[in-house]
Amino acid sequence: MRASINLKHLRHLELLAEELNFSRAAERANLSQTAFSRSIQALETEFGLRLFDRDTRSVRPTPAGRYLIARAHTLLGRARDLADDIYYLSQAERGELNFGISLLAIDGPLRNALIDLKKQCPHLKLHIEASQTPNLQTHLEQERIEFFIAYPGDLKEDERFELTWLPSEPCSMYCRPEHPLLQQRTPPSPMQIPDYPWSAVTIDKSLSPRIRSILGMKPNQALPIGLTCDNLQILHDTTLHSNNILFTWKSWIDSNSELVNIGTFLQPQLPTTAMNIECAIVQLADRSLSPPAQRLMDLILMHARIDS
Repeated sequence: MRASINLKHLRHLELLAEELNFSRAAERANLSQTAFSRSIQALETEFGLRLFDRDTRSVRPTPAGRYLIARAHTLLGRARDLADDIYYLSQAERGELNFGISLLAIDGPLRNALIDLKKQCPHLKLHIEASQTPNLQTHLEQERIEFFIAYPGDLKEDERFELTWLPSEPCSMYCRPEHPLLQQRTPPSPMQIPDYPWSAVTIDKSLSPRIRSILGMKPNQALPIGLTCDNLQILHDTTLHSNNILFTWKSWIDSNSELVNIGTFLQPQLPTTAMNIECAIVQLADRSLSPPAQRLMDLILMHARIDS
């Protein structure tokens, strides 16, 4: 039968090899000399080898002892490295974190939370997938990511997922300064918005009824989407040089942008929160988050409270 490996006994072997003195080695191990000697004897019995020659004046490792001491030193070093890794993982300071983010949810509390996370955990590896909600859902179910942040749509009715809601983000509609709706003598009305092509990232189907209701469209009327794109710069530039109306979160539009928030000109005015979109942190309902994922979620929620 093969001998079992006891790391505590190997540590005692290492100490005795360093000190070559039972009394000093026992003191470093915080054991009595008798208990320390029994530990070394137990190791020799377990392996069936004499590891040290000792007499009244000296302690010397045998050839078998020298071989085992070298291997024990390597094994104990790896065990200490593993213990360090486990500690840092439990503190979310090392390891890897894979999560997803929808294109509309890139801004908001996540930005500041990521800055804090990198300051607190500089050695943590982050893998962030920016994609559409259906793709993120698939990768979450495959456990390629631990959570994602997006407008959850129908997922809020799905018991397989656990949602942590974030404050809603204000959205609006933007156009170029020379847009016909801004050149007419009367203020534009919400019902005129569907007369022009829209630009946006892919709009979640569950949002469509809400948009139709806000803009006075018929229940089954098709949204006049003229351009969908995952790149904000393309959406911005094409809106600036066309009659398209851009639907996006206000945080996406820089204060220096030439685009005009046409939502502020509509008559009658839309309710303040009518265009807001809610986001949530979506995770699998029966899975525990890793320490890094939990730390990032806590930071996101903290900044969400600060910003709201």
